Amino acid sequence: MQFASLGSGSKGNATLVRAGSTLVMVDCGFSAREAVRRMALLGVEPADLDAILVTHEHTDHAGGVARLSRRFELPVYLTHGTFL
Repeated sequence: MQFASLGSGSKGNATLVRAGSTLVMVDCGFSAREAVRRMALLGVEPADLDAILVTHEHTDHAGGVARLSRRFELPVYLTHGTFL
């Protein structure tokens, strides 16, 4: 299993987790554009992602999820409480 942080702080949080051939983004508090830029620095394309997992609804963890998931047709996994 591999982990790569795209950033962590009050302006945004996002982490990539790879297990075998599966790549998941945990949280996306950055704009979709910024998340794509940060992934590119690691040689990762949005098409490489299999899903986005949201830990909770705070903007610094979920601010870019909707746009990134729509733009690249990614499934999003979150709890019912986070969805509300």
